[in-house]
Parts: sequence; structure tokens; C-alpha cells
Amino acid sequence: MNNLLFSFNIVMPMAILMLMGYIFKQIGMFTEAFITQGKKLCFYVLLSCSLFKNLYDSSLDSFPIGFISFVVIAILIEFVISLIAANLIADRKNQKGVIIQGATRSNFAYLGIPLATMMFSDPEMIGQLRSEISLASIFVIPVFNIISVCALAYYSDKNENEKILKRTFKGLISNPCIDSILLGLLVLMIRSLVPSVTFLIKDRLSFIYTVLSYLSSMSTPFAFLLVGASLDFSHSITNLKKLVYVVGLRIVIFPLLILSAAYFMNITSQVEYAILVSVFASPTAVASAIMASELGGDSDLANEIVIYSTTFSIISLLLVIFVLRTVGCL
Repeated sequence: MNNLLFSFNIVMPMAILMLMGYIFKQIGMFTEAFITQGKKLCFYVLLSCSLFKNLYDSSLDSFPIGFISFVVIAILIEFVISLIAANLIADRKNQKGVIIQGATRSNFAYLGIPLATMMFSDPEMIGQLRSEISLASIFVIPVFNIISVCALAYYSDKNENEKILKRTFKGLISNPCIDSILLGLLVLMIRSLVPSVTFLIKDRLSFIYTVLSYLSSMSTPFAFLLVGASLDFSHSITNLKKLVYVVGLRIVIFPLLILSAAYFMNITSQVEYAILVSVFASPTAVASAIMASELGGDSDLANEIVIYSTTFSIISLLLVIFVLRTVGCL
């Protein structure tokens, strides 16, 4: 019972905030314009500040290269399995890239990172989690984006993929989350070379650190509200069979496969299991539907994957966290 209560206490705040966001959209409190601008605020400012602050408060003494290698290899395995599935179940060429992206690319930034930070109450564990998940973001976010762009472009019906690819990869380089992580790493390196500036912002310019803290703390609830507000159930399901396969891969098969592999490979850190949940048990990224539309993918299927993987992930995450807690991984 305690393990089930633990799981509810983690998942239900996310579910309630998403429900609130959905309701706010239905009653007109959140307009389409507000949601669009809110996503930009969350992505460009709030999440970026959170990632930078997490690194600023940490150190490079123990870079988890083995664990991060495991994460990247696992994402590539997801890609291969998704590629096989896409070629088996897709009816049209432009559905294949959507299936690959929908099954592989999780909502790590918007849902995964905030969810992981809710799994611990001990300050030391929270600090370790924030440090490791920020370091993992350096690799996870680019790999997800590169896989998505390549898959969608390769199976697209558009003829302007070269221009789109250039624009997309240029956007990847200027990704604010990645830039904030690199800036955080730069600060850590300077700190190791010049110990006298160890916590210059925090100790001498505390007003800057306070603003960073405020913005960082806003990222979690605001992200959940926006994800909920982005859900649109008004359209009829046109790709039920494909939807079942992709959503099943995204929130059931891949979490089971990757977390089981981690368990049998004797990964014992609770922090690392929390990160694995954030990367591999999160639903399909909301941004994937936009990218699919821009690159000539089946936008209807892409939207359906986002909506229903997000909805049913509330149940799957509850079960995943419950099982991990029961076996002592969380």
C-alpha cells in the first residue's frame, strides 16, 4: 500500500495539472495564442533556466559516462525497433517517419525532467538528480531531435527536405536548452580552474541566483499545464491500429525493455532509475506533431500519437513507478 501511495503522490500532481490545463483551454482561460507563447516561454526561458541552475549547483567530479552511454545506446535500440515496426505497419511512406518519431522520441524536456524531480524529497538526492539529468540532457535532447529529423525527412513526401534539414539542424544548434547546458558546463569548468569564483553568482550576486530559482521553480507546473492544454480530443481517430502499436511501444514495451535491461545490468542508483523513467517512460513529445507537419509527415497520425500516449501515460507511469518502488529501484 505504501508503494502504491508513493506512486500516486508522484503521478497525480502531474495528472491534475494536465487536467487543469485541459479545462482552462476548454473554458477559454487558455487561448491558442497563449498556449503558443506559453510553450515558447517554457522552452526558451523556464526550462533553460532550470537546466542551467541544476548544473550551476553541481560539479563535474563524477561525470556518469557509463550511465549516459547506456541511455544513448538504449535510444538507438528504440530507433531500430521503431524502424522495423514502421515498415511493418505503415500504409503510406509519410507515416513511417511519424511512427519512428512517435515511438522513439519521449517528452523528456517538458514531462520527463519535471517528473523525475518529484520522485525524491531528500535534498542530497534531489541535487544529484538535477546534476545528472542536466548532464544526460546534453546527449538525450540532440539524439532525439536528430533521429526525428532524419526519419521524417527520409520518409517525407516533400521535395524541399534539404532546405528543411538545414533549417532544422540550425535550430538544433541554437536550441536554448542545449545552449543553457553548455553555458552551465562552461561555468563548471571555470569554477574548477579558478576556485575563487566557486559560487560568485550565488554568494555575491544573489539577486541573479534568486531570479534563476524563481524561474526554475515555475518550469514544472507551467509545463504540465501547457501539455494538458495542448491535448485535443475533438478529432476522430483515423489510425486506430497504428496508434495502438505506437503508443504501446512508447509507454509499455520500451519502458519494460529498457528498465528490465538496467535491472539485470545491476544499475542500482535510485537517481539513475528516475532518469530512465523520465527518458523512456514519458509519452511522445508534444513538439513531434509540429515537426511531423513541417517535414511532410502524416500530421493526423502524429497528433493522435501525442494525445493518446500522453493520456494513457498517466496509467503506465503509475504502474512503472509502483513496480520500481516495489523492487527497490526507487
